[in-house]
Amino acid sequence: MVWYYTELYLVLIYFISLLDIATASDHSRGQDFAPYHFTDKELIYYRNEVKSLFYESLDNYLEIAYPFDELLPISCVAKKRNFDDPGDIITNDVLGNFTTTLIDALTTVAVFNDRDKFKELVNLVKETFPNGFAIDSTIQVFETTIRILGSLISAHLYATDPSKKVFLGDDYDGCLLDLAIDLGDRLLPAFLTNTGLPVPRINLLTGLNGLTMDLVQENNVAALGCPMFEFTMLSVLTNDAKYEIMTRYAFDKVWSLRSDLDLLPMSLNPQTLAVYTQISGIGASIDSIYEYALKGAILFDDQDLYEVWHDSYTALNINSKQDWLYANVHQYTSMLATPWIDSLSAFFPGLQVLNGDIEAATYQNLMSLKLWDTYGGIPERWNFQPDCPLQGLNNSELVDKVLPLEWYPLRPEFIESTYYLFRATNDPFYLNTGAHILKDLKTRFKQKCGLAGIQDIRTGEPQDRMESFVLSETLKYLFLLFDDKNEIHKTRDNIIFSTEAQPMWISTELKHRYSRNRYFNETIYVDHIRYVVDEDKRKLEKELKNSKNSKQFDLVKGIKRIYNEEAMSPAMQQIHDRFKYQISEYYKPGMCVISNFTQHKDRYQNKVMLSSNLLNNFSKLFEIENIYNETLIKPDYLKYYDQMEINDQFYKIWSSGKAISTPSSSTFSMDIVIDLPGKLRWNMLGNGDIQLDTMYGRRKIRLEKIYPNDLDTYGNYAEETVFSRLDRNDIRSERCIEVGNNTSVPYIYRATRINGIFLSESNNIYINKKAFISDEAHEGGAKFNLFDNFGLNKDHHLLLECIPIVNIFLE
Repeated sequence: MVWYYTELYLVLIYFISLLDIATASDHSRGQDFAPYHFTDKELIYYRNEVKSLFYESLDNYLEIAYPFDELLPISCVAKKRNFDDPGDIITNDVLGNFTTTLIDALTTVAVFNDRDKFKELVNLVKETFPNGFAIDSTIQVFETTIRILGSLISAHLYATDPSKKVFLGDDYDGCLLDLAIDLGDRLLPAFLTNTGLPVPRINLLTGLNGLTMDLVQENNVAALGCPMFEFTMLSVLTNDAKYEIMTRYAFDKVWSLRSDLDLLPMSLNPQTLAVYTQISGIGASIDSIYEYALKGAILFDDQDLYEVWHDSYTALNINSKQDWLYANVHQYTSMLATPWIDSLSAFFPGLQVLNGDIEAATYQNLMSLKLWDTYGGIPERWNFQPDCPLQGLNNSELVDKVLPLEWYPLRPEFIESTYYLFRATNDPFYLNTGAHILKDLKTRFKQKCGLAGIQDIRTGEPQDRMESFVLSETLKYLFLLFDDKNEIHKTRDNIIFSTEAQPMWISTELKHRYSRNRYFNETIYVDHIRYVVDEDKRKLEKELKNSKNSKQFDLVKGIKRIYNEEAMSPAMQQIHDRFKYQISEYYKPGMCVISNFTQHKDRYQNKVMLSSNLLNNFSKLFEIENIYNETLIKPDYLKYYDQMEINDQFYKIWSSGKAISTPSSSTFSMDIVIDLPGKLRWNMLGNGDIQLDTMYGRRKIRLEKIYPNDLDTYGNYAEETVFSRLDRNDIRSERCIEVGNNTSVPYIYRATRINGIFLSESNNIYINKKAFISDEAHEGGAKFNLFDNFGLNKDHHLLLECIPIVNIFLE
């Protein structure tokens, strides 16, 4: 009987999905446009559909759940914090009994340019908190910072900026900033630890008093360092530097705790600095540290933050990056730590776009798209390689094995990255992705009172929850994807989205005002930061007097922000000067970061031929299915679920008829790592070639092993004539004399990637011969001779095991 009901449930789900797909395929019926052409009329229709979903959900929240934090979209009742069990941190960390959904949704209304509704909601927030946030709730500092504090700051910017369409002028009295100050003052004592790193939780009414050890002993690195972003904005708006100084020092200190590979752990003890999780990656617990390094560099015009981003991104590309994803690795060895990635990592392509790395972002985003194709959402965790034998399992059992965490709570990260990629490329491929997601929201995720995620992707069971980020991020990014003319895309302001999608910007006037009028005089914070800094100074002077441990130089810069340069001791000054010299030698001044994207008038309507660059010219569009076919297992109820990139209507309109996907290669690839003391340096030439004058630093080179007639990475068959022309003899030694020129080359090597950078089939790497030999005088390191491991033939090819690497030349 149990079996009967289970099967009946699956059959019901299956027919519902068929009905959804049939309905969705005709989602624009009755509209005066042809779908998938993405004309202005069609995009307006999509925008209105997104707004409709948003307002229906928000109105239901205000009617049913306000003033509590969330609305349960299926039960149609309020979701509240667990008042009976303060130890229920899973619930209470983000539900502080402070109307989370209302506050988090404010700026989505502002992005809609709906001034009347924005004014109404601002006044409602003011009425809800006449006494500020004097609430007896123990909450997580980071989540409260990004969801509540960040939204109050962003909404205040909108309300007070005359250039914005929702500017409130005399209708606004600054109440949102007053609330932000009140909340900031209640959160900031979390940083009053003996290390300057924040504990994870605090009580909004009683502070740190009464908190048990289990609530404060472990914090993830994103939560430790990232309040810096919102709190620095609060300092800029108030001129009170305490928010910036306390939180920025924590950010710098977190970065100083990285390993020699420039990898951070995911969590540690803020009081003792003991590491709890020695795993590094780009997903949950660590994601925002990279995000706020780059976004903070842009928003605050901060070169130090950009150096953190540059070094961390380089380290990830060397140690964590695979072809289509970033794996979780051990922070000290870079060995694979887990066989899964999580849904939060889908944000990273958006960050890569902001850094101008469009090609890499394209690869990463396609991995998320394939997950959505397979599971109808992004699983919280998905195994990219099996962690146990899969033979003999049926489809349901396979799905169960590859999804360690099986829910999807309508997270925004995939939509966020899709939005960034569209703004950078104008490829309609991404509009099609958005249209598909919108269709799913209207059919698969829409419930009686709001939008619900999926509790169990394996069965399609819905999740009776609508977290605040659905209205703050998911629908905001989807709306902006379709709104080409939004003021965010036209403004000259340097607008940066927070990790909660709250738009932030600093006017020139505001920046100058903060520079002139900033102060730091609240005794408890002045005394505490000086105590923490003095402790760090003593430790650094003892440990680094004659050391070149560059990890600690970041802490020196943090100290310098508190004490002016003249007050530094001679030992500290020497360390700082040496670090400053290394940075100026390596980094060029200034940054080149995308802030406004190119727009095209009448983008598609006036084209003679409609064509998607990604659909027609990206030869690896379906490679993921082949590489990860073992673990990309579609649940039975989604058997006929659309694969969005080959949606029939989209494909017929936007394919040029020449779209070809490269077959999977028949070659074997491996990574070689060269790790030498010193600073990583290289030059990328205009044609994509790489020039290396030194081999210092850590380099990971992907080599493809190619036999005659193999199909290589680029979709070409290796011709036998190529092998007969190559020389295997090492001209610098006799170790290859036995194979020499008289023996044909059985296979060759070719570099396809270096430190995460893809090389085209025509690109080469050029290395200075002198870089292969070093003595102790160079970079303070030990002697090395790389020719002991490699070789050189008469054609200047680098040799590995007496086999030429055909695109690496020594000059």
